[in-house]
Parts: sequence; structure tokens; C-alpha cells
Amino acid sequence: MSLRQPLIKETTRLIREARRRWDAHENASCRRVREEALKSYNTLTKDEKAQIPETHRVWLRYRSEKYFGSSRTKPGTKNPKPVSKSMKEAKRSHAPQHSTACLWMDSPVGRLVMLTSKKGISGVYFGHRIEKSTLPPESSKNLILKKAARQLEEFFAKKRESFDLPLEAKGSAFQRSIWRELSKIPFGQTRSYGDLADAIGNPKAVRAVGLANGANPISIIVPCHRVIGKNGALVGFGGGLEIKTKLLKHEGLLL
Repeated sequence: MSLRQPLIKETTRLIREARRRWDAHENASCRRVREEALKSYNTLTKDEKAQIPETHRVWLRYRSEKYFGSSRTKPGTKNPKPVSKSMKEAKRSHAPQHSTACLWMDSPVGRLVMLTSKKGISGVYFGHRIEKSTLPPESSKNLILKKAARQLEEFFAKKRESFDLPLEAKGSAFQRSIWRELSKIPFGQTRSYGDLADAIGNPKAVRAVGLANGANPISIIVPCHRVIGKNGALVGFGGGLEIKTKLLKHEGLLL
């Protein structure tokens, strides 16, 4: 057994303990254990970190940062509720690095930019949510992009309910498993994060499912807009809730 194996196990134990305290709303003790876990985690190599369950790594690096990280609202301030950023101020996505060409198109939900790699569609982004300086060269002759544009036009014209396109979305194994489940949600139907977690056989991974859903790079074609809260609420969406509402109405929901 590697001399580093006990450190990996201890880091995993600390993350698990921090999550347990978080679920129990023991914020003070959760913060303390989380800091220990993060300190231990940062001493690991990339390969060693990969031995820790992905749901634990996602929680430690992203989800818990919102509540316990340096950017959180400090206790005792006059306005303890964080001020939400407008979509204009929100952080924009960067184009996937394996993308080789892009194509812009107008749609009922605003300007869209489609990206392709050499193998298939690598991204579909809402124009206001992409960092334009990261886009690959625009190509109006790329066959994959032309086919994607045609199918999206048919979708918005209510002549198409599913897509037949080669896709190449880059992500972790867990993220790709969620994106595959998203692609199975039929037109005009919705699923909750809990439904997706059950579908992959990991009902406790609801939070990680939410993060993977938010990281989906191929909007509309991989329909993350069809995922709603357990109580039917229209929870967060990368393009904004206004666009999510339009897409669901387009599919005959929220009438």
C-alpha cells in the first residue's frame, strides 16, 4: 500500500464528515472540518485526488465554497443576504478548448452560438453567456454546424422534438453520465435533480447532479432546461430563468 494512501483515506473521511455536519445544519463545526479537509486535499497530487469519490470532490471545491469560502457574506453584516448579480455581470462561460469552429444564429430565445470539434457539437451557448474572446473561428460552411443550425430552426418551428447530431462534450465521467440522462428526457416533460440522481443509481448525489447539470455545455440539444426543482420550482439556469421559462412554454409546459 502506498505511503500516501492513509492521507487519501483521511481526506475522504474529513470531507464525508464535513458533508454530514452540513446536512445536519451544524455550520460552525462543518466549517471547521471543511477547512481541515481542504487543507489536506490541497496536499494531494492530481492522481491522488482522483481516488476520492467525485461527489465529495465536487462538494468540497464548489458547493461548500458558496457557504464557507472566502467570498461568502460575513456573519453580522447589515445585509447578510448576498446580492445576486445580473446576467450581464455574471461570470461568462469559456468555449471548450477542443472546439474548432463556431456559428451564430438568431432564435426566439436570443442569439445562440454553436461550437463544434472535429468529431461533433461541443457546445451551444446563449450569446450573452459566452466569453467571445474564447470562441474559435466562425465557419458558415462547417457541415456539422450547418446541420445543428437547421435542426435548431426546426425545433423552434415546432417541427422537431429531438436532435440527431454527433456530440462531443468534454467533462468528467460523472458529468457525462448526467448529460446522458438529460438527453433521455422527452420533449414536453421534466425531471427533478432527485430523479436524475435515482437514474444513475446514486440518490444521495442530488447536489452533485445540480452542479453537473449547470456545467452542461450543449444547451437545448442536451435539454438541461427540462430539469426543475422537486417542488416544481424553476431553479437556476445558465441562460437565465426568463429563457428557461420560454423554452418550457415552447414545449407546452407552464401554460
